[in-house]
Amino acid sequence: MELKLYCHTPQGELYKYVSGRLTTWIIFLPTKADMATTSDKRPVVAVVGAGPGIGEAVARRFVAEGFCAALLARTEDKLQNMVTGIEADYGKDTAKYYITDLRLEDSVNASFRKIQDELGSVDVLVYNAGARRVNGRTILDTTSEEFENFTKINLFGAFWATKRVLPDMLAKQQGTILFTGATGALRGVPGLSSFSPGKFGLRALCQIITREYQAKGIHAAFIVVDAPVDGKLIGGVRRRAWAREGAEEKLNDIESFLLQPADLAETYWFLHKQKRSAWTHEIDVRPQKESMYSRM
Repeated sequence: MELKLYCHTPQGELYKYVSGRLTTWIIFLPTKADMATTSDKRPVVAVVGAGPGIGEAVARRFVAEGFCAALLARTEDKLQNMVTGIEADYGKDTAKYYITDLRLEDSVNASFRKIQDELGSVDVLVYNAGARRVNGRTILDTTSEEFENFTKINLFGAFWATKRVLPDMLAKQQGTILFTGATGALRGVPGLSSFSPGKFGLRALCQIITREYQAKGIHAAFIVVDAPVDGKLIGGVRRRAWAREGAEEKLNDIESFLLQPADLAETYWFLHKQKRSAWTHEIDVRPQKESMYSRM
């Protein structure tokens, strides 16, 4: 006599029990939600503030190493384009996007609940969001609304995201949390009254996470992007200015003057892969010949 019993658990294993002339097979089938926690799943990197620059480059670097990237930002068409590009290069289901307003705690919480339901727990959190004006404003010209909104994106969103991923990381006794900083996190730069305070706070948040949770397996690090990044915003402004000035040396040697997103992404991967005996908690990055930002 043979009896097959089916039940839903995360084990996904087959058990056989024999009692006298009775043979019992118990087949454990994982549920859809539980499958996200099995050992053969891809590790998950959540890139918050994902855009076609540092965020996408970091996501691609981790996906190249076998991760699934969860991309969080507010603009759906940009998110769709990034996911489409990543999947074209690395395969289906290597990236998913989650529309998120980082100014709203409920929006951040909802996105991370979806990530945990669909992909499983987050192994690496990269908080890359950074809101600022290209043309700076003095304190008197900065409105309270602008100051509040930018600070929520630059700091509050990181706090909310960290609270969502920490419990699972602590349960596993391992996890990486990486924050994208800036020159404005180290020095109060004139014209950045709505930007620097949030980045100052983000740096402090990273240090607090380290001191509270390092011994429990959490590696937090702050990356000071101490230079303009070669992209559509600041990098584009620099390129156009150099073209007007006839600065051929810079235009012909861009990599020495503008940070390349793909090269910067190597720093994020390096930090994640560091051995526990030599964790780095803060690092500043700039190209070889950049000088303006470091003098600010």
